[in-house]
Amino acid sequence: MRIERNLTLVWLFTICTNALPLVSVILPYYNEVIGIGYREFLLSEAGFAAAIVIFDVPTGWISDVWRRKHSLALGVIVNLFGWSGLLIAHNLWQAILSQVLLGVGYSLLSGTHTALLYDSLLSVARANEYRKNEGKRLALSLYAVATASIAGGFLYAINPRLPIYVTIVVQCVAFALAAAMDEPERHKRSGGKHPVADIIETMKYALHGHAEVGFIILFAAVMFCSTKLIMWSQQPYFVQLNFPKSAFGLLMAVGYCLGGISSHWAHLLDGKINIFRALMSAWALALLVCIGAGAHVGILGVALLMIGGSCIYGATSPRVNEAINRLVGSDRRATILSTQSFMAAFLAIPLDAITGWAAGYGGVQASLFMIALWLCLAGACLAAWKLRRR
Repeated sequence: MRIERNLTLVWLFTICTNALPLVSVILPYYNEVIGIGYREFLLSEAGFAAAIVIFDVPTGWISDVWRRKHSLALGVIVNLFGWSGLLIAHNLWQAILSQVLLGVGYSLLSGTHTALLYDSLLSVARANEYRKNEGKRLALSLYAVATASIAGGFLYAINPRLPIYVTIVVQCVAFALAAAMDEPERHKRSGGKHPVADIIETMKYALHGHAEVGFIILFAAVMFCSTKLIMWSQQPYFVQLNFPKSAFGLLMAVGYCLGGISSHWAHLLDGKINIFRALMSAWALALLVCIGAGAHVGILGVALLMIGGSCIYGATSPRVNEAINRLVGSDRRATILSTQSFMAAFLAIPLDAITGWAAGYGGVQASLFMIALWLCLAGACLAAWKLRRR
């Protein structure tokens, strides 16, 4: 195992797969090119989440029994079809189909990159460095989105489809990087068990047979479907404040950079705050962000949404992945990590639809209050469940 080379390829792959210029102007793109609004955009996001619900755990299983680098390469190929679909989409159903393809591609990548990183370090007896390196990987992903967001605003002004053209080129580079990776040694499972039975067994282990893993998966799912919606709330928030579209990329880039910084340095809190308190702190902060930004649309709300989307996710996600990696073996690591993404996507389907409905009647403020209500109900139930099982 050429560990340093593999780590470099993982970093570059992360940058390429997250260099998505359209993200910062996706709402204007949906409005002006596809011809649909924020509510319909959230419905297409529900399609993305539904694809993850259907495919994330099976593709995690594929990654556990197949070569991880091949799963990454296949994920990039499917994503290329998804971005190409958005390039020619002219109605809601075409947008949903494109988002479904992107969801399948995301499922092939989800859990696989972090499992490959952990197994690469484990193969050279450096697993204790995983937490720091996973934080760096996530930070790089957010820095890549930030840089691409800045470019997206300028590219969109030249040609609204130009951000997607650039994305397709960069994704092709990501495919080459995945093909060049070394596959780390790991314990492989026998192929005798039916894959569906294997997946069900893994999900039972995570959500029922191992209480600590189950709590982490469920609470992280509640948080991550919420922080994603908070992030998407920024663009309609900017529209309500009459900000020019050229400023969207710069403003979102600031938020992504803050998220990258929080991911990069969050490991310094390891040993000072346990996973339960870390998740509860993130939950409380997200709740305050939604209430504060929704109560009054203004500059303070813009700052809060930057913190509530990328920063909370950036600080929490590596901690969640580290806890899962520490508690499960390499034979089902990617499947467990995909189960966490599966749960987040499963919860996102109704949450996206309900939030879109609220936005249709009361604008972005109503959608933020809906997210706050969701956080109150789900967070309180999970915290009570955890405390009762102590």
